[in-house]
Amino acid sequence: MKKWLVICFLLFVALPVNALQQLNFKGFIADEANILSEEVKNDLNMTLWDLQKKSGADIAVVTLPSLDGRSVEETALEIGRTYKIGSKEKNNGVVFLTALAERKMRIELGYGLENKIGISSLEAVRDNDILPYYKKSNYQSGIARGTYLLADVVAQAEGVTIKKQGSCPSRISSSSSGSEDNYPWWIWPFAIIMSIFCPRRRRFDYGGFGGFGGGGGFGGSGCSGSW
Repeated sequence: MKKWLVICFLLFVALPVNALQQLNFKGFIADEANILSEEVKNDLNMTLWDLQKKSGADIAVVTLPSLDGRSVEETALEIGRTYKIGSKEKNNGVVFLTALAERKMRIELGYGLENKIGISSLEAVRDNDILPYYKKSNYQSGIARGTYLLADVVAQAEGVTIKKQGSCPSRISSSSSGSEDNYPWWIWPFAIIMSIFCPRRRRFDYGGFGGFGGGGGFGGSGCSGSW
């Protein structure tokens, strides 16, 4: 009897170590590694909110300082299932996970998107749009570009057209400097004029956000990457 009590105690103590940390989602984004600016988070949230309203699909964007000994695949699956990403009827969720310490990332598809989105499409976004920025430690631009493109991929798969807010960073090659600031000199006066005369961006209403759709059906379909 004492032996079983000791085993149960050890299992109880071990659970918090292996369990996924509680994520602080603000809209569709849990930026636990503090990578994204408030402006970028607002723009991505507005874009992903439009995707959810029109298709029921959710894209959860998560950054972690570390995986704490877990695999990136296991962690992405647990996020999708725990937070019930995607609509309950369609299970059309996506988890876009970035872990800094291990230098790993994962794009995980819900059951409802497995037959609509080819893995090759995800790999193309990973290789051409996300990892080139990550390799230059420009994580914010990689996450922003990856999220905008994943939103486009999901919208196309669901047969809807979404309205994107903010500006998607341009594609870079692995041999380029990786800085989105290498613009010609005349762009800055133009940007200032546009900021004065263009309408202000809409702000994402965190209070009015109803949360994820209640799906959470994930089976391990997706792609991982490292840099």
